[in-house]
Amino acid sequence: MNRFFLGFALTAGIAATACTSTTGGAGADTTGGDGASGPQPHFASLYADYFNKCGQCHAPGAVGATSTTEKSLDFSTQATAYATLSGNASGLTGNQAGCNGVAFIVKDKPASSLVLAVLDSATRSAIALTATPSCDTNAISDMALKVGTQPSAEFIGALKTWIQNGALND
Repeated sequence: MNRFFLGFALTAGIAATACTSTTGGAGADTTGGDGASGPQPHFASLYADYFNKCGQCHAPGAVGATSTTEKSLDFSTQATAYATLSGNASGLTGNQAGCNGVAFIVKDKPASSLVLAVLDSATRSAIALTATPSCDTNAISDMALKVGTQPSAEFIGALKTWIQNGALND
């Protein structure tokens, strides 16, 4: 009986492993290719871990979009999210209008990157954008509240490292 159980467990483990792809798709390895667990400082991993949730509001026809949703972001796919993060905020109104024109990612400078500020309270409270002083802690919304879950500390760390390492180069 024990041999039967052991054989069954090994067969199930092999079958489960065979379903994981490293070339993309639903079962893709998003750890950055080194087998580490948790989000890694590579965009595929960051998108799979948290950024994909942003598509609830930031995507064409998104269910959660409102008239005040930032218009230039599209998180509907990994490719569109990657492309739009290379741009600047636009279409913001009211209190947030002061952040129009601010870069989502400032390469090598996580503390000046708007995408990090909207997800990380420490970055948001310390951000000082001298070129656009009206984009301050009062104008930057906490997007994690709107997503419904805070990103993990591991995600924030991986995002900071990705930006510090030049972002949008992978």
